[in-house]
Amino acid sequence: MAPEVHVYHENSRKNGWSLPPHPLQFVAWIVVLYFILIYFTTLVPALISEWQPAAYIINALGCAVHIISHFVAATINPADPAVLKKITDGPTGKFDRKKHPHVIENQYCYLCEVHVGPKSKHCSGCNKCIGGFDHHCKWLNNCVGSRNYRLVNLFCRDLK
Repeated sequence: MAPEVHVYHENSRKNGWSLPPHPLQFVAWIVVLYFILIYFTTLVPALISEWQPAAYIINALGCAVHIISHFVAATINPADPAVLKKITDGPTGKFDRKKHPHVIENQYCYLCEVHVGPKSKHCSGCNKCIGGFDHHCKWLNNCVGSRNYRLVNLFCRDLK
């Protein structure tokens, strides 16, 4: 049986807003906005009138932090610094397992054609190497790596 030639997505994703979008990305934003709407129009007005100003202010600040961190985490390009320096908009090559058993060997990525950091991994969904790769988040439609890890922790702890 011959080793397979694996074809990744043709182009690399720049960030979570790159096409094609993931359906869970829309679900995440709709759910967040729905709960904010319900909370501020139904639950806070049902509180005792003395507690309402605090409930509006404190939770509005929390919602603002969530929305801003969610948006920025999806907008950041989490690529490895070497990949960010190498600007390529063209398609990547095919990965031939006959030549190399892994995409990254000895800290060199054969698809991105750059030397990457020791904690970098090549994401097949984004088709690029991600520095400090943690996981590919379908809710963000973006990878979580060292460049956006703290922002992701602000809004979605324990949702891996």
